[in-house]
Amino acid sequence: MFYEAFPFHEAGYASSGGVFSKEKCNAASHRQGVGAAVLVGGELPGKPMGLHFFMQEQCDEHRISETRFRWMVFLAVSLVCCAAYVNTLEGDWVWDDASSVLLHKHVQDPGQFFQLFREDQHAFGRGQGNFYRPLVAASFMSDYFFSGGSHPDDAAEEPEASDVSPVLFHLTNLLLHLAAALLLWRLLCGLGSPRPVQVLAPLIYVVHPLHTEAVAYISGRADMMSAAALFAALCFVNLSFRPGKSIFGLVASAVCFVLGLLSKESSLIYPVLLVVLLPVMAAKTSGDENHGRPSRFQMLLPVMVAAAILAVYLLLRSTLLRFAEGTASIPASFPQRLYETMQALGLYLKLLFVPVHLHMERVLDTEPSWYAVLGIGFLAALVVAIIWSWRTGNKRIAAGFSWFLVSWLPVSGIFPLNAPMAEHWMYVPMAGFWWAVIEVVFALFRAPLARRVLYIVLVGLVVLFAGMTARRNLDWRDNVTLFRSTLERNPNSARVHFNLAVTYEDIEHNYAGARRHYERYLELQARRRAQLPGQAFALDEEVEARLSLGEVLMGLQEYQEAVGVFAPLVQLADMEAWKSAAAFASLNTAEAMLALGEISQSNAYFDRAIRLDPKLMNTIENILSGAPFIAGY
Repeated sequence: MFYEAFPFHEAGYASSGGVFSKEKCNAASHRQGVGAAVLVGGELPGKPMGLHFFMQEQCDEHRISETRFRWMVFLAVSLVCCAAYVNTLEGDWVWDDASSVLLHKHVQDPGQFFQLFREDQHAFGRGQGNFYRPLVAASFMSDYFFSGGSHPDDAAEEPEASDVSPVLFHLTNLLLHLAAALLLWRLLCGLGSPRPVQVLAPLIYVVHPLHTEAVAYISGRADMMSAAALFAALCFVNLSFRPGKSIFGLVASAVCFVLGLLSKESSLIYPVLLVVLLPVMAAKTSGDENHGRPSRFQMLLPVMVAAAILAVYLLLRSTLLRFAEGTASIPASFPQRLYETMQALGLYLKLLFVPVHLHMERVLDTEPSWYAVLGIGFLAALVVAIIWSWRTGNKRIAAGFSWFLVSWLPVSGIFPLNAPMAEHWMYVPMAGFWWAVIEVVFALFRAPLARRVLYIVLVGLVVLFAGMTARRNLDWRDNVTLFRSTLERNPNSARVHFNLAVTYEDIEHNYAGARRHYERYLELQARRRAQLPGQAFALDEEVEARLSLGEVLMGLQEYQEAVGVFAPLVQLADMEAWKSAAAFASLNTAEAMLALGEISQSNAYFDRAIRLDPKLMNTIENILSGAPFIAGY
């Protein structure tokens, strides 16, 4: 029957040379108001619902040709994306950009390209991580080269932030974000979404303020590269079901999946995401003219290829490409993680619709418990919507909400992570969520007046989100602005206090501000240690903070306070790993006591510093000959 060939959930992408005449389309448009009373997948009395929707979509096709429509969407998404993110081009290096680019010797040397595939992304940062993202590092290498960055052998020391322009890096981020949004649009086209969905879902996606943490932050590009690769892989799988394109589509999708895995670890969700979308792909293919429904083997083959690639990846990551063990901290109990997972989900729901008070250091300790109730309700609603949509025949809505759940689960917090939640973790889940939401509203409201109101509301939402995004980008323009805006929302973030102190000391030369934030960092760490006695803490960072605080005090000529900071650190000499820190602390204690006129005690600490590190002899001789206490202050 005709209804079986063109069901409702496949009617959104009918060709302009359709079965109905222009007169029938006009007649159908007068009857579309009754559609508002019919739920998704339902039927009018005596008339198949899918036939009615198909006729209306045919009318839309007569108004604008497919080629013209595609150009309009391409230009709209591109212009809105550029308008929302053009001010990121003025941003500076922030947060991990130093370890990702400015301190990364291999990123700065094109001859080390293949080495990037054998090491942790932050190989030159503090400590050893376990982030295997070689394609991201390779993209940094390309940007660094074309930005005129110096070769590491040509510079005596690490390049300063001002020596390498970040403009090209930010431009690459903007283009990657645009590519992800356009690939999402192309995927929705291939899945048969109606034209309003094809337009509005990518527009909302590309300007949503939650994405600022990925786009405005140079080191955040892993999210965009991973998402673009996954969206492209899904497009190619859909293409593989077309006659004559099966081999090309299968190979291209496998290559894109590999590129995604080399961009970010969360790309491993792709096989499950593919399973979620396969029914929609198969139904859309079988509904097109001259295309038969793909066989079961054709449908399973892309999944089997993806599963094989994933198995190899996991094997390598657990052996040859494992650079560090997991977090040293003791994970919370499962009931506590479950509670925080629901709490975070409730917060995500709020941020998807009301993205205000955004910041990067989110904690759940200070959030009200009703967010957990909201999260439980949201999860239940998603499950009900998926089941109901599937059973009533609208597989796209079921697939969109399932997409959200599948891509949210790995970052939900139910599995131990390094943070309870993060805004940029919504980069891939958000695509499925807004796709499904817009499918729902345009399926439920078919009357002309309701449609006009929906267009106005959703276009207004795009404009509002674009403005909010442009404003949020300003928080990422430099380290001081970023850290201060974060502390306004989360004043108890120890590591943000530490990073702001380092910025004040090394870049701003605001030593009073550096002192204040070093002291606040140490206070928060002491409080946390008292509250969580079983947890492991970053002792090396604390030692570094105390040494830096002592140097700041010396620069402020607060010599007595400096002695109080440095002297206890001399006891670290009992541990071999801390001998160099103890020697440095002993040297600075001697300098401070010399400034206070405590000559005998000063000499004792100078002697101890030499015993711990004989190489300090020349430094001590310079100090005793009248050189400044601390160079650079």
